[in-house]
Amino acid sequence: MSKQALLPQVRDNFKIDSLINSKQHIGSISQEEAKSLQATLFTYTYGSCKSGLELTIYAAFNNENRVVDCKIEVFGESELIAAASVGALIAKNKTAEEILQLKEKGLEYFLRENPNKPALPKQLRYIFNIMIDALHLMAKSYLNQSIIQKKIIDPLTGTTERLIKESIKRFDITSLQELQDYTRAGYFSMKHLKSKFENTLENILDSTRQEMEEYQNKNRLADKPFKELNSEEKRAAINAIIDANIRQMLIMDGGDMEILDIKENGEYTDIYIRYLGACNGCASASAGTLFAIEGILKQKLDKNIRVIPL
Repeated sequence: MSKQALLPQVRDNFKIDSLINSKQHIGSISQEEAKSLQATLFTYTYGSCKSGLELTIYAAFNNENRVVDCKIEVFGESELIAAASVGALIAKNKTAEEILQLKEKGLEYFLRENPNKPALPKQLRYIFNIMIDALHLMAKSYLNQSIIQKKIIDPLTGTTERLIKESIKRFDITSLQELQDYTRAGYFSMKHLKSKFENTLENILDSTRQEMEEYQNKNRLADKPFKELNSEEKRAAINAIIDANIRQMLIMDGGDMEILDIKENGEYTDIYIRYLGACNGCASASAGTLFAIEGILKQKLDKNIRVIPL
C-alpha cells in the first residue's frame, strides 16, 4: 500500500477537482523557454519521492528579478496538484522578496469554493503549509539566503525540525493532532514507534511554545487602550491587525499597503495609508478594500479609527 493510500482522502470542492484535472501551471520550463522570455531559469526541489511528496519549482526570473513564468512538477497527493497550480500562478509577476510574504492562509482562501467553508478538511491542511514553505525556500535560495533545515524528525515523511518549529509559531499550534495536520509528522509511524515519536514532538512543541511565550512577553504592547498608546505602539498594533487579517489578501492580488502617518484629530485617530503594487489605482481600493481595512481596525482596536488613502 502506498503512503498516499494511508492519508485521509476526503474532499468536496469542485474548484480543486477542476485544477487537479486541468493541471494548469503543472510541469517544467526548459532553458530555451526561459530564454525566449528573456529570463533566467531557476529551479528548486522540495521534499523527495521517498517521503511521498516532492515539488520541483521552475521559476523564470527576468532582469528585474521578477517571475515571468512559473511551473511546478508534483509528486504526491492529488490535492497537491491544485495547490501547486495556484502556487505557481500567484508566484508569477512577483519578486522573490514578495514571494516570501505569501502565506498559507491566502493560498487556502484562494482555493475555497465557498468563502465560509475551508478548501480542504483539516487533515489535509498540510498541503497548503508545505506549498507555501516550498515557495519560501525557493525564494530564499534564489536570494542566496541561508536555509537552516536542521535535522529530520520524521524520516518517513522527511519532516524537519525547522518545518515543525516554524509551523508551531505560524499557526499557534497547541496539540500533537494540529501539528500532524499541518506537517504530516507522524502519519506513517508504526505503533511500536508511536509513543517515542510523540514524546519527541511533545518536547519540540513545549520548547517552541515556551520560546513564543517569552518572545510575546518581551514584545507585548502595553495593556492599555489604543488611544493611550504612543505613536510607535499604535503603528505596531495596526500592522499586527493588518498582517493577520488584510495584508495576505492584498499580496495575493499583487498588491500591498503601508502606513504613512498616524494623527490624532479630536476624538478620531486618522491613519494615512498608501497602496502598493496592483492595489495602487485599483477601483476597489477606495471602496470595498478600504472599508474592509477600516472595519477590521475599528473592530479590533478602536471604533473611532479612520483610514485615509493617499
